[in-house]
Amino acid sequence: MKISKMFTIKDLERTLKSQANPERAIAMASYMRNKFDFYGIAAPLRHDLSKPFIKKAKASSIIDWQLLTELFSHKYREINYFGLDLLKSQSHLLTIDDFENLISLAEIRPWWDTIDNIDSIIGRLGYGNKDFERKILDLAENENFWLRRIAIGHQRKYKDKTNSKLLELIIKTNLKIPAKDKDEKFFIDKAIGWALREYSKTNPAWVRSFLYHQANDLSGLTIREASKYVE
Repeated sequence: MKISKMFTIKDLERTLKSQANPERAIAMASYMRNKFDFYGIAAPLRHDLSKPFIKKAKASSIIDWQLLTELFSHKYREINYFGLDLLKSQSHLLTIDDFENLISLAEIRPWWDTIDNIDSIIGRLGYGNKDFERKILDLAENENFWLRRIAIGHQRKYKDKTNSKLLELIIKTNLKIPAKDKDEKFFIDKAIGWALREYSKTNPAWVRSFLYHQANDLSGLTIREASKYVE
């Protein structure tokens, strides 16, 4: 049974709209550069309101990609966030065959708040799988910088299982790609720094060496982010 048969987006809209906070919505939209509309619901309350819907989703043994596409495409960002929560609740059902479906979701209304959740979901698909690594390397060269950001950050939760050679290759690949604008440069530089910072918690010596040898190619932002836990 499809999840969409258990509840509809209209049901979710009614639930969230009943708790809308217009004043908070303005502040939330401003924080996100007014790129998205918000109901104005803080994350803890949103999670509480979403629980009955997520519970129904967990009862399903399939992923309803059509529903997820509609959730990610919705005007209100809280419903996009619900799409992420729904995806996380069913992440145990995902396989490497779902790679392209996840990339398609990532391309819908992308910004750091969705991309930096999808990257780790994708990262769990194929640890040690050569086919997965090829897909990630292709992604690292994509013209869409948000997709490159996914490639850069997909190992953030790997810790001691991080493939440092793959991480280095992805970073160096992105250092060679000229940024089209300030946003692209900022979000790519930030992603590289963040990926290195996370790995430095496990392997500070490797990150320290990488920063030393690549110092001339890395931005100040990347170095600051990456150096947080490196003496």
